[in-house]
Amino acid sequence: MDTVPYTFHSHNETGTVDAVQPVPGLYVYQLPQHLRHHVYSWLIGHASGKCIAAFVHRSHALGAVDVIADFTDWTQTAADLIANVDAHDLRDLIENRTVGVFIAAKPAEAAA
Repeated sequence: MDTVPYTFHSHNETGTVDAVQPVPGLYVYQLPQHLRHHVYSWLIGHASGKCIAAFVHRSHALGAVDVIADFTDWTQTAADLIANVDAHDLRDLIENRTVGVFIAAKPAEAAA
């Protein structure tokens, strides 16, 4: 599978890493070394740069993409996904049918 540039937003940093895009809207990648979790270093991210789930091995992340690929239209914007996708159902799918950990999106800051 060829790699593509992927822009992530994590730990108050934004950067670009090499990733694979197994299905439109979803990417499998690792953060730069200084940002990686010491165990869950492989991530599934959305085109928005937001992380969805974390895994120990690349193969686990790729397998999980197969599990969640049909859950929704992943080409939607992050705002549309947050508004239209039941995060509890997605978490249950990831944590019950894969060996990954669901990463919850932080709620948007309230407008002042």
